[in-house]
Amino acid sequence: MNWLPFRPHDPGSGADSRFVPQFPETARWEPPHRAQRQEVQRDDPGGPACVLVSDDENLVAQCALISLGAAVRISRCSSSSPMIHDAEGPVLWGADALGEALAGSARCDVLVGHDEQAQTLWEAASRLPLSRVAILPGASQWLGEYLGLWCMRSGHGHTVALGSRAGGVGTSTLAVLLAHAGTLSGLHSLVVDLDPHSCGLWPRICARPPTGIGWDELAGSGGALASHQLVETLPTVRGTAVLTWSGTPPRAAVDGALTARLLTAARQGFDLLVLDTGRTPHPGSEAIGHFTDRQITVCDASSIPPRGDYVLRADHRMPTAAMESRSLLGKLSHTTSIERAVDRGDLLDALRSRRLRQQLADLRLLPVAEDAGSRGAP
Repeated sequence: MNWLPFRPHDPGSGADSRFVPQFPETARWEPPHRAQRQEVQRDDPGGPACVLVSDDENLVAQCALISLGAAVRISRCSSSSPMIHDAEGPVLWGADALGEALAGSARCDVLVGHDEQAQTLWEAASRLPLSRVAILPGASQWLGEYLGLWCMRSGHGHTVALGSRAGGVGTSTLAVLLAHAGTLSGLHSLVVDLDPHSCGLWPRICARPPTGIGWDELAGSGGALASHQLVETLPTVRGTAVLTWSGTPPRAAVDGALTARLLTAARQGFDLLVLDTGRTPHPGSEAIGHFTDRQITVCDASSIPPRGDYVLRADHRMPTAAMESRSLLGKLSHTTSIERAVDRGDLLDALRSRRLRQQLADLRLLPVAEDAGSRGAP
């Protein structure tokens, strides 16, 4: 089954509008996030990296230790190296290389040096208004947090978190369907089960789970997770990767540190992440919030949240207040196709329904794949 890419505009005459969001002209319009496709390289030696321009051996050693604690690789180079212009991560300039930094037009994210170089660093920063200053060792903690936060947000994967104020409204179902809708649109998609009360996603997705790792195996992994390893080892169903519990469901939420490592790697390896966070408030909401681009509440007419975007699960006419709310993204009906697919343990089959596909498209939660129009679904 091939889907046309989701487009933020209404189809013109003669265009195929089956899978294009259709809203009245008065409805709120927001351009969807555009997913810049990046292939995961098998030979990537270790994930996110920053660049340090310096010949000061002591400074290089200090920065290397700080970056190690932040799980970020650091590459040392000269002021004339092309690495500075090609770097995807922060570019750090040592105090000994400030002359080249001020003379050229190269990126300069952080100026680093020692206490005795503080005045020189601040004077340089006044001429480079976009740069920050880290005077070591006093600013070691700040620099580590700066690199760590960049590392967490470094991936290109668009992340949508779905939660609910009550159980039984179909949050897990919507998460799975939305992730697979992304796959059908040409995105490399992953659905992540972060519900502390989860019974696992496999019973509704397929009767025989494919080979691959789950939270059970990741909980004992420790250390950083490489994005290419995660992509290769997660189980997939019809092209959509799934991370859930393969054995006994958890008695508590996934450890926050493990969640952060997982999402850091997943954002680098996938175009779209859909997180099923279960009932709100989630015990790990602070950690999850660092990674999410959209946080959506799934609710029925009796549990509409006072603030934030939401999706209404209902078969009947929407309440007047809900229809007038700018926070309402759309309605997803309890269709027979979904119920039958869940009963068969084949939820993805529900997307054969044209009506369901259109409802998902109208939510406008999927990013637009830059190359989705040039290739079919996996």
